[in-house]
Amino acid sequence: MVVSHLLSPLRTLKTKARAVGKSSSGSIDGWSDGPDDDGGGNGPAGGGTDEAAPGRCMAVGLCLCCGSKVSYPDTVACFRCTVCDTINDLKEVVRTEKVVEDGRLVSRPRRPPPPLTLGRLRAGVQAYKKHPEKHSLLEAMIYESFGSWDVLNVSFPSGTEMSADDPAIAFAEVHSAYKTILALPPPFIRAMMSGIEQVLRRPGRPLKAREDIRYLVIIME
Repeated sequence: MVVSHLLSPLRTLKTKARAVGKSSSGSIDGWSDGPDDDGGGNGPAGGGTDEAAPGRCMAVGLCLCCGSKVSYPDTVACFRCTVCDTINDLKEVVRTEKVVEDGRLVSRPRRPPPPLTLGRLRAGVQAYKKHPEKHSLLEAMIYESFGSWDVLNVSFPSGTEMSADDPAIAFAEVHSAYKTILALPPPFIRAMMSGIEQVLRRPGRPLKAREDIRYLVIIME
């Protein structure tokens, strides 16, 4: 299933978010365009050109954002669209974190933060107002919540079962959350916009079912 017809209205938002995100501090931007972002160093996100190296088999896929046909080496895990710059992952990206176990530094699958709710956001804002020097904690929470598919896609649950007519989103909470963030100083707004740009640029997995694009409804609100 190609979801480009659902992502198309977000292209302008994506462009604006990228412009804002570039002005944010490096401590917020958790992704880069290096090997980790490009699928193991296989060129520009696994190709995205019509020219194949001698002996290399090429595949053709549709960009999940704009629907453009893009050719890429069939051995890569992701490719970058040459039209809209979206990184299309062909399988789920497993994020890792460094931890110390038995005195050794090891990598393990990263545990995603809890889903964002209006109550959690308001608690973070109250903590920031009491301790402004800890503003980075609130910035990180906002960025992680809006910049991670596995967090945003399950945020603001309404308690109902998702269906074709009901995305199971507490829309009143979403609206209040945006108002709360937009009333904060600029660094927090940049954190949100940088996160949105990140998750639009690279969701980190194929999007095949309607349950996979719940996060888009939250962004478009």
